[in-house]
Amino acid sequence: MNASKEQIASSPINIPNAITAVRVVLAIVIAILLIQAEPTGIICAGILLLIAWGTDGLDGFLARKLKQYTLFGSLFDLVADRCITSPALIITIIGGYWQRTASFMPFNPYPYAVVVFAADITVLAGVITLLWKRRTRSIDFPPPTQIARVSYSVQMITLVIAVWGVGPDALLAAFMYLTTIVTILAFYTYFKKASYVFTS
Repeated sequence: MNASKEQIASSPINIPNAITAVRVVLAIVIAILLIQAEPTGIICAGILLLIAWGTDGLDGFLARKLKQYTLFGSLFDLVADRCITSPALIITIIGGYWQRTASFMPFNPYPYAVVVFAADITVLAGVITLLWKRRTRSIDFPPPTQIARVSYSVQMITLVIAVWGVGPDALLAAFMYLTTIVTILAFYTYFKKASYVFTS
């Protein structure tokens, strides 16, 4: 979600932010299902990942449609994305969901995982820095770039393939490499656009 200067002060309690909150709840349920690692639960976790991915743009769409942009909503949306991807990735690494691609990626799955984690940590650091600096001065929120939005979608597809164990090993490996490349590009473009949050 994007936030204009005029809309930053509006109430954070609205429909778009409620949908984002539901996505955070989904992240918790997904993590629990993956930890339990029961066959039915794994299927449900994959379905919930798809639902979380599918509703990612819904909050932004409704914010535009209902004119309910808020700075809180924009930041909350970024944090919700991280709440979904990072815990799920950690749990699936521990659970060995990526081992079937070991022959396709050296030090599997860490080249892929480190890039995703680094991008997520940088985004969260940016959110914290922005909120901290806004205590004393006005700093505009940098909306995610288009490639950053694409990166999130590719990450989610890759997670679902890994969780469900569908397709040949080479397919999952291909998506891991694709995710790594797109995430690096997204990190570069977004950090270039939003670097003033850290430096100003």
